[in-house]
Amino acid sequence: MNRKLNFLLGCMALVSLPGMAVAQSYDDRPRAMPVAMQPEDENSSPSPSQMLVDERAGGWVAIHHTPDAGVHTDLCIAGSESEILMFRADADSLQVRSADDHWTLANGEKGDMTVSVGTYTRVFHMQANDATTLAADIRADDLAHLLDAMATSHMAVVKFGNRTTLSVNLAGSIPVLDRFRGCAETQHFANLGQGAGQKASPF
Repeated sequence: MNRKLNFLLGCMALVSLPGMAVAQSYDDRPRAMPVAMQPEDENSSPSPSQMLVDERAGGWVAIHHTPDAGVHTDLCIAGSESEILMFRADADSLQVRSADDHWTLANGEKGDMTVSVGTYTRVFHMQANDATTLAADIRADDLAHLLDAMATSHMAVVKFGNRTTLSVNLAGSIPVLDRFRGCAETQHFANLGQGAGQKASPF
């Protein structure tokens, strides 16, 4: 599967000015499924391997990966379609991710990414997964706190070191992040708490 053809269609370039702090928002238009959301082995996967959209609202999307045409789920993902702020859960880890297709990160490059939402602020020690994606592991209770904060605010601010500051519109994120919480819990990856829009009963 050619991930560039399948995942980059419609993606908007993220622009940052070198040496300056820049505040921008990139969640204004619907976009294709973000590249950094797919599993690393997607290119070599057999045809039953699929990325399926669970929820899409505003500039946010929740998806899951199935290796066998829907029988099992081995990956839950949600995030802004701008790829500025994403969350990933599988049987081995929980991660916060950020990506930009125009980055040229060195192998293993590290740096701090600060996420601020209302009164919540957390510094993540990110490391390059590849040339365009940064990732950091996060504990379940810490991720639950971040998701809770996002459910009560309209904007998140993501700062990379002291150089670039980006804003992420949280409109539409509540149902998307609720689906991510549900996916992670159903697959026994992690308990991320009760989402702002989740119901305890279908009745």
